[in-house]
Amino acid sequence: MRLLALLLLLLLAGCGAEVPQSYPTAPGAYATATGDADPEEILWLSGFSRVEAGDLWAPPQAAYRALKERGVLLLGYDWMPAAYHEPEGEDVPPAAWLFENRSWASLNPEGPFPHCQAMGYAWCQDYYFDYGNVRVTAAKVNHLFEAVSKGDWDGIFFDWAPGVFIEKPEYQPLAETFKERHPEDRYLDAVGRFYAELKGKGPGIVVSNQGFRNPENVLPYVDLDMTESFAVGEAYLEKRLKVVGRGEVKVPETLYYPVSTDFRRGRLRDTLEWLRKLDELGRKYGGPGFEGFVYMNYAAPRFLPVGDGTYRAAMPKNAILFGYAVPKLRGHTGYTEVPFDRRLERLPVYQADLGRPLGEDYEIQDGVYVRFYERGLVLVGELQGPKTIRLRSPYLRAG
Repeated sequence: MRLLALLLLLLLAGCGAEVPQSYPTAPGAYATATGDADPEEILWLSGFSRVEAGDLWAPPQAAYRALKERGVLLLGYDWMPAAYHEPEGEDVPPAAWLFENRSWASLNPEGPFPHCQAMGYAWCQDYYFDYGNVRVTAAKVNHLFEAVSKGDWDGIFFDWAPGVFIEKPEYQPLAETFKERHPEDRYLDAVGRFYAELKGKGPGIVVSNQGFRNPENVLPYVDLDMTESFAVGEAYLEKRLKVVGRGEVKVPETLYYPVSTDFRRGRLRDTLEWLRKLDELGRKYGGPGFEGFVYMNYAAPRFLPVGDGTYRAAMPKNAILFGYAVPKLRGHTGYTEVPFDRRLERLPVYQADLGRPLGEDYEIQDGVYVRFYERGLVLVGELQGPKTIRLRSPYLRAG
């Protein structure tokens, strides 16, 4: 993959982005927590307005709850289509209810358990809610509302949100069960009725993961929809290094343009075309409360040599800036995790207050993509090295 360089310019009061607190700031839009917070992580997360902070069915850790005192809204995680039954453990309320009533409430009362098996989870059985049954939908919604209230959560993040998993071959037994029980219904439409009933109950903020894959049934009822790896992705491609503190391990690499059909020969324009399509879906199906998309990305650290064939993991600044700037070209927000070491993702670019986007869309100038904002601009290009870029725009402020 060719090397890329990103230029992010913040023309704010004549100061560059490298000088802390030298430009207007505001809370970042969205971040994810690790689940095991230390004081440094809490300080980092306090700079965001919304944080996905753990399992909905367990009250937030005390450290995360302290964020609420600073005005941060906490979202709990739920696996929308299913629940884990733990034969040797204790089930959370919706899983216990689903297992007890599995003969009619679950789409796989006798198995199979495709997700637990695929993940190698010997401790669980994955049962799937039959959302074609109004009693099942009502029970799940009531459980969710109770969890939000008891845990003092501000909202819910739904994984597997669109329900399209059911179209995969390994889930065909579940699809067949749904069709036998509800011959005049579609599972994807039943998912939509679940979200509609949930919205009527009012559990706070609702964020869906990839709801755009079932847009007519998800986007009307959520506040935000999340994409994954639309700008930057992470993959393990057989690279091994001796890393400080870890020894010799397999290490990830950062992928740019992962939504291209061929990531090795993809182009930035491929990603921007997908962002345009998402905007069209948002305008067509998003409800009055739909705010748009959160672009979640994943990046590998930079591995820098320290001698004797050993490397240390360092912040992948270019990848983080790229994951930030690409969605900004269309006026959206993003966040980039560094799963190898979450401490390496804490670049305070998310708090830069650019203000409103200007113009109808991004522009192409001098071979790069640029979007102007009230107090700055973002600029992204496929650059092999330093380049002087000349911009012309009525949005550029004098000087």
